[in-house]
Amino acid sequence: MRHDVCALADLPETGMTEVEIDGLKVLLIRDGDTVHATGAICTHKGAPLKNGTRIGNRVICPWHHAIFDLTSGDHIEPPGQGCLNHFTTEIASGRVHVDIPDGAGVNRPEVDPAARKAGGDRLFAIVGAGTAGVACAQELVRRGFDGRIVLFGDEGEPPYDRTDLSKAYMQSEKSDADLPLLGDGGLDAIGMERMTEPVARIDRATRTIQFRGKDGVNAGLVYDKCFAAPGSRAGTLPLDNAGLPNVFTLRSHDDARAIKGAVDAANRVVIIGSGFIGMEIAAGLVQNGKTVTVISRETLPFASKFGDAVAGQIAAQHRAKGVDLRTNSVVSELEAKHGKVETVHLADGTRVPADIVLIAVGARPRLEIFGDDVAGGLDVAADLSVDASLFAGGDVANVPLAGRDYSTRIEHWRVAEQHGRHAAAAMLGEAGAFDGVPFFWSAQYGPIHYVGNARSYDDVHIEGDLDAGSYTAFYIVAGRVVAALGRGKADTTADLHAVMLNDRTPAVADLAAASWQPARLLN
Repeated sequence: MRHDVCALADLPETGMTEVEIDGLKVLLIRDGDTVHATGAICTHKGAPLKNGTRIGNRVICPWHHAIFDLTSGDHIEPPGQGCLNHFTTEIASGRVHVDIPDGAGVNRPEVDPAARKAGGDRLFAIVGAGTAGVACAQELVRRGFDGRIVLFGDEGEPPYDRTDLSKAYMQSEKSDADLPLLGDGGLDAIGMERMTEPVARIDRATRTIQFRGKDGVNAGLVYDKCFAAPGSRAGTLPLDNAGLPNVFTLRSHDDARAIKGAVDAANRVVIIGSGFIGMEIAAGLVQNGKTVTVISRETLPFASKFGDAVAGQIAAQHRAKGVDLRTNSVVSELEAKHGKVETVHLADGTRVPADIVLIAVGARPRLEIFGDDVAGGLDVAADLSVDASLFAGGDVANVPLAGRDYSTRIEHWRVAEQHGRHAAAAMLGEAGAFDGVPFFWSAQYGPIHYVGNARSYDDVHIEGDLDAGSYTAFYIVAGRVVAALGRGKADTTADLHAVMLNDRTPAVADLAAASWQPARLLN
């Protein structure tokens, strides 16, 4: 049905305008005398794209920096599961008309099952059913791969959103049913074969995925190409009683479900570790009325990555909300009674009572499947290849970083999805060097956004109100901005992300001339 929406003159020439048409939120994008119309809601978490950053005819989502093509609705960069619907428009007598088909929604599937080609004799294996593996599978289908795609995931359930486990799921804002990435049958619909056989080793010489505990005819699977993104496992501590039923780690959906069930009947929660997982859970639980103590080895959590000023603001906010944050502290003993840990002993003699204990001391990449000689990360070439047949990404891969002179391992959701997409293209011989801009987010009394990568930095420039938790911190190396962290209304990381798409390390002089407002560099 055709709708007369507005006058062309009412639309800003470089902006984005959200309108509602028969209950459907539609984004209007003017490009001279042309107007494009797409769904107005991000396919990741439902952010209003009208508040995003426009770069030409692309938009960066304001929440988690998914990127969409405004001329087609295509999902260009993650996160997200699905594209924006694109609607036909016409300008007549100075009025904008939009055609909305009956039953249309704001979004459309990432991959149309009808587009799946078949008949080829090649087998592409994907080890790891997280976001990287799913993105790789979808991109292979999108690019017309017609062979078998076999996805290995040993959790026994469809791929799900792991980022929500320590955030919305733990706070009961998301249910078990909300976690799957593709919904029921999503992978099956586009012709994926899923296997839950535990992978013991990837033998590069024979191009074989070897199964744990098996030998003979059914010992493995021979592949033509393989993308490996097995992820990580939760770190542990060598403490007696760490295996008791009220001591937890968080990595999987099963872990989160068990923690959530235990928390409901608990009051005093002790978290050992002050990384992202531990601090996100601390924030969620203390807001739900739990007594939360965080034991940290560090003098100031996050200081090594974000600097003392930003880390101090984050720590002060946790304490103001009621978290008992104990720094420079080491756990010496978990004291148990009646089969459960009841007291956490610190090396200084302090005792902390506990109903449940969460060990959150980082993650360990699953490197053992690549052989005994791999430590610290699997080195990959710029196109994510290990050799002509094996590609790797996500937590396990040391990837050359665009605009830098080093490779690094980045353990973040969005980057893993970027790797999966790029690897699919590379497996088909259709990709050059990976050049994605890293981005991650955390949730600690509101969002924390971080764009770029600062392995080290010379200086930190802060714009906004640090005490109020509304600011952007720019991390500087040799007169160039290599990363930024943003919080609150003064968060400009989406605009900086847009700048970094063209210049991975913008000059400090340029940003200073723009009053540290990256959006001004886009015009």
